[in-house]
Amino acid sequence: MTRVVSSNDGPDRQIVLVVEDEALVRMNARDMFEDMGFEVVDAADGREALDVLETRSDIALVFSDCRMPRMTGPELAKTVARRWPGLRVVLVSAYHDMQNPEWPLISKPYDAGTLERVVRRSLETPRSSSL
Repeated sequence: MTRVVSSNDGPDRQIVLVVEDEALVRMNARDMFEDMGFEVVDAADGREALDVLETRSDIALVFSDCRMPRMTGPELAKTVARRWPGLRVVLVSAYHDMQNPEWPLISKPYDAGTLERVVRRSLETPRSSSL
C-alpha cells in the first residue's frame, strides 16, 4: 500500500519514492529519508512504483530494492530511465551478484551515513545520456 508522509517543511523539500517489498525494511528506509529531510512516498513493489510515478511528477529519486516480486529493481530502473529520463535511481540489494550495475547500488544492510552520501551524490550528479 502506498503511503505519503506530508511535508510541513515548505515546497523545496525533495521527494523520494522508496520501493521495497519487505514492510519493516521499507519503514526503516522511509525513516532514514525523513531524518535526512526528504518527503517520502513508498511502494511495495516495482509495479506499484510505476503506478505512483504515473500520477506524480514531483519525485526526485527512486530508491529501490533489487529483488522483489512482480518487477525487480533493475527492471524498474530501466523503465524509469526510458520513461522519465531525468529521474534519479538508487538500487539496494542484500545480494552481491550484480555485475556493473547501471545505477548506484547500496549493499544491505546499510546505515544512514552511507544512504545519505550515495543519495545526495546521485541527486547532484547530472544523468548520463547513455542510460
